[in-house]
Amino acid sequence: MVMVDYDWSVYDRDWMGYPPSKQAELLVDSLELYGDPIALAWYPDGTLPPSLEEHIYDGPLKLMHCQFMMRSRFRLETYILDGTKSRPVVGEAPVCNGDGYVGLAPIIEGTEHAAWNSMRPPKSGMKADPRIYGTKAASMRNLVNDYTVIPNVYRYLAIAPLSDCPFDPDLVVLMGNPKQMMYASRALQWQSGITPKSRTGPGTCSSSWAEAYMTGEPRYTLGCFGLFSVTGMNPNHVALSIPSEMMPQLANTLENWTKRGRELFYEEPHDENREYVMAPIDSDYVKADMFKDEYVSWKERLEEPYKTWVERRKEKGLATPEKKHGVC
Repeated sequence: MVMVDYDWSVYDRDWMGYPPSKQAELLVDSLELYGDPIALAWYPDGTLPPSLEEHIYDGPLKLMHCQFMMRSRFRLETYILDGTKSRPVVGEAPVCNGDGYVGLAPIIEGTEHAAWNSMRPPKSGMKADPRIYGTKAASMRNLVNDYTVIPNVYRYLAIAPLSDCPFDPDLVVLMGNPKQMMYASRALQWQSGITPKSRTGPGTCSSSWAEAYMTGEPRYTLGCFGLFSVTGMNPNHVALSIPSEMMPQLANTLENWTKRGRELFYEEPHDENREYVMAPIDSDYVKADMFKDEYVSWKERLEEPYKTWVERRKEKGLATPEKKHGVC
């Protein structure tokens, strides 16, 4: 066989003026993200470009892929996970089957009959505890109808911060509060009319990035047990996965919004500090009076301080939560 110089650059993507690094900066700046967008790409054995081999991770960290994603998001580190050695030992992996859902490893034995998501295996040596589902039937319905599992034909999963990504992403994952992700979704819709769909219930890896990868459609999710426990995502955040071919148009829209002076974050205050909530029941207030130049806030006008929701519940003898989840 005659050996030839293999030109890997033949397969480089054309990002139409919006390479991943520019996409990242527009996303971070326009959406006021804290943490980088995360780039993902999948490679069967024999398809990983030599330039990426230096990023194959074989260190002492034995984490789920979603934990490596979070490190990449905040530490700006690149990882190429090798499905044969980069993950925890099957059976010792914390909490979930996520590496199997993203095609990096075989699905843990017994997953196909769905029972172990509703009960502990009686012969496992573990005590009987409530699981993800209340019945085997509910677990099976969700597995068949709602789970997306990428075939286990890939050896490598590449993870990098979008701002410094050494490979062409297949997918970009954003994490942020619902308002930030709403604007990302609206930027996707701006020219295409494509509405990101939601799926919550299965694992986030299955219902967000795996489904977006397999369908070619954006997917967001409210999260899963593993994402908030093992991965440690902010409980006020959601995850939005976007096929990379949609990213140039999204970035272009965000750039044009900025050039045209579209302001995205201006509606403070929130919740019960909003003027129409603070207004006494017998007062005059019309929809958006608070945005008028001459408007005087109720905090300045009220003779008695506004009673908060907590104070009102206590007056009625009702319980109030000790922790204010969802209060930023």
